[in-house]
This record gives sequence, structure tokens and C-alpha cells, in this order.
Amino acid sequence: MISAHYFDGHSARLHHVELSAANGAIHLRGDTERTYSMAGTRLAEPFAHAPTVLYFNDGTHAEVPDAAMRPLLLDALGYRKSRVVRWQEHSAAALVALALLVTLIASAWFWGLPAAAERLSRAIPPSADHALGRHALAVLQKQGILNPSRLGDERLHVLEGMFQRMKPATPRIPLRLLVANAPRLGPNALAFPDGTIVVTDQLVGTAIGEKGELDARAAAALAGVLAHEIGHIEMRHSVRSITRSSLTAALSATLFGDFSAVAAGLPALLGNMEYSREMELAADEHAAAALRRHGISILPLADLFDQLDEKADKMPKFLRQVMSYASTHPDGYARSQRLREAAAGQEK
Repeated sequence: MISAHYFDGHSARLHHVELSAANGAIHLRGDTERTYSMAGTRLAEPFAHAPTVLYFNDGTHAEVPDAAMRPLLLDALGYRKSRVVRWQEHSAAALVALALLVTLIASAWFWGLPAAAERLSRAIPPSADHALGRHALAVLQKQGILNPSRLGDERLHVLEGMFQRMKPATPRIPLRLLVANAPRLGPNALAFPDGTIVVTDQLVGTAIGEKGELDARAAAALAGVLAHEIGHIEMRHSVRSITRSSLTAALSATLFGDFSAVAAGLPALLGNMEYSREMELAADEHAAAALRRHGISILPLADLFDQLDEKADKMPKFLRQVMSYASTHPDGYARSQRLREAAAGQEK
């Protein structure tokens, strides 16, 4: 007789029973009395230091905590190790399986996931862009993050003129410019999927500098910023980023969710930061091309990136990590160098 714990599948109550096997059947005696056919009994895969579990065909199961009784049960039920279990017991085979698994995950992460995200984003209707953009803009305004601009009408008029100049002849969707006072965002520009481009007073102030004059150099830098944000909208980066984020979160939760919520969230965060950097560089290239078409120097935009990078470096580390510019944009110096290389080609 073997001491066991029986669970009837209807409640969490533990029934103490004595288990025996004879004549092709398993008999339970104690808090309850049951008899089950051995042919209809399934043995869970054995694990060291874990109870031996027997599953019966009526949805109930019994657990045998005494590890010494496991060989007797295995023999009585004619248990044979599966091919997977035998493979796991061979170090070389296990290492091969691990290498194949890592290769599969890496391939899915770096190639399969982006390809699936791109394909899925193309299936999302343009109406989703408008709804998402309007909602996001309304939230920022309601929370007091975006406030009415404090720039004078003359400067707002100049910015609108620059915006109209940098707009494509036939934009993918209607575009509009919104200048806002946003101390919490600092010097920044945002592209919303509905075609709204937000430029903060603080960014205009950084471009203008201490002189306080919107001269040709400041105008060229801001024109580059506007072209950059237009590039985001033309390439539909917001929807593509959200689609990528959703798929990345689903994959990371599948792989790591059972272990830790932090482990599940971290791969998604790192993966999407890299994807955002790729988008930023693509938007930089779009801006450089637009500036060349209009005969505007690219160097002021490169200088502006250097200024923004210097401002970020002066912030406390924890603040840089939560600011969108510091966390999602590529290194400002690297971007400015790429733009300077493009400017050098422009002058030839």
C-alpha cells in the first residue's frame, strides 16, 4: 500500500488514501474509495523532488509524495521515457536543442517580428491614424502638457510659412502645425499619426538662441525639424511603432512572463528603443533630402542636434532617462555627424 493524496477535481480538498495496484486496476482506499483502470491512467512526467502524479480518466488525480514509491508506480504502469525526456538526459543533445532554440528566438526577434509588424501595420486603415492622433493630442492638452504658445503672432506666422514650404506637394494625409508651450517636454517636436505636428516654444527658443532673433540660421534649423517630423508622418512611423510594440510585448510576455513581469517588459522596452532609433535616422534622412530640394543648408539642423544633446547631458541622469528625447532618440552627436556628412555632399 502506498500513501497518496487524492483530489476529486471539484474542490481543493485533499483526501488521504492508500493506493494499491493489482489485476490491471488501481485501487484507492481511505477518505474515499475509487477504482481506476491502469489503461485509463496517465502518469505525469516525473520530476526530481516533486510528487508522482497520476491522472485518471474522470478528471481526478492522485499525488504520491514519497519519492521511494515512484519506481514501483513506474513499473506497475509500464512507464517508458518519451523521446524528449531521453533527449534531455543527454548533454550534447540538450545543448544542440538550446542552440536551435536561441537561434529560432533571435531570428524571430530581429527578422520575423519586424516583418510581421510591417505587414500588420499596412493592414491598419488610415482611420485608425486619425483616431489615435486625435486621442493622444487631446490627452496631452487635457493634462496640461501642451498649452497655448506664448510666441508672438509674427513668429507663429513665420513658422507656418516655413511649414507650408517644407510640406510635400501631395502629402500622404493632411498636415497641420501646432506650436505649443510645453515646459515639461522642453525643446521637442512631436509628430501625431493624424498629421498634426507639434513644435514647442522651448525648441523654437533653443533654435533662436540668446540673440532672440529668428534669423536665417535658426529658420533653417527649424525647417529641418519640421521636415523631420513630416518624415515621421509620411513613413507612418507612429502606427508602425505601435504595431511593433504590441507584437514585441506579446512575444516577450510569452517567453518571460511566467518568470517576472520585469523580465517580460525589459526586452520589449529595449527592442522598441532600437526600432525608434531606426525611425529617427530615417526621418533625419528625409529632412536632409527635403532641405537639399529647397536649397536650405543642413548644417543648422546638425548644430541644433548638438545643442539638444548638450542640454540633455546637463540634466540629472534619472531625468534624462524619462525625457522622450534622451530615451528614444539616437545619440545627438552621431546624428549631427551624419547630417554634417550629408551637408558636405550638399556643398559639392
